[in-house]
Amino acid sequence: MLLEVGKNQVSASHLTDLNQDELDHWFREHYEDAPRQIINFFDDEALSFAGARVADIGSGDGIIDLGLMHQTAPDYLAGFDIHRTDEAALLEVARAAGVAEALPDGLEFFECEDRLIPAEDDSFDRVISWSTFEHVKDPVAVVREIRRILRPTGVMFLQLYPFFRSAHGSHLWTWFPEGFAQLRMTREEIEARVREEPDRSSAAWAHERVEDLRSLNEITLDELQDALYQGGLTVTKVELLTSPLHLPLDLQQYRIADFAISGIKLVAVPL
Repeated sequence: MLLEVGKNQVSASHLTDLNQDELDHWFREHYEDAPRQIINFFDDEALSFAGARVADIGSGDGIIDLGLMHQTAPDYLAGFDIHRTDEAALLEVARAAGVAEALPDGLEFFECEDRLIPAEDDSFDRVISWSTFEHVKDPVAVVREIRRILRPTGVMFLQLYPFFRSAHGSHLWTWFPEGFAQLRMTREEIEARVREEPDRSSAAWAHERVEDLRSLNEITLDELQDALYQGGLTVTKVELLTSPLHLPLDLQQYRIADFAISGIKLVAVPL
């Protein structure tokens, strides 16, 4: 598949399966916090979404896109994913949160084909991708598609969290708060533990997280940079997402950078 739903994107059809506390927390993080982070990252470079054509690669549930439409003023925003965003489910949670009675004009969602984003060449001023690239099976192919649809003067924002070898790279911190389960256990062992402890979360949430685990490509920071360059983009701004941690004595065969760098935000432009 070209794109996979990322850690911070849940398939929209499962939104209403979350309990109310999970749904409220999820919606707030993705409607308010994530769009603000994207906007601020662009603002620091004197860039704007106002009047721009924007593509979101890996739109998932669409909440981030709705937040961007409400917090800034793009002319058009298209969300692309291998599982087309469920607009009815998105509108339902938006109404429940009291933020919209209808989806904004200029917001559309599309299904991606394998290794193909259904958009014309040079058709977008901005491309964003939030917590998707750790699930992409062929990152170079995806970047090439992004470069194709991005105008020569366009800019891409990419957030990836978490990297596979960081403490919570399994995406399963609810079940493994101590971290590094993905480096100490097989995926079969991890899945079995998640399914044996459904009381830690709802069954729907557990299912989503197991699907996340299965789709992880284990990309490293260096491999991400290489994929961007091979695909025709160069990084012009970067923020490493880190936090203090104790280095596990039983995992000394791994590089410190792999442990310590949990994720990344970056801006890239065409070569």
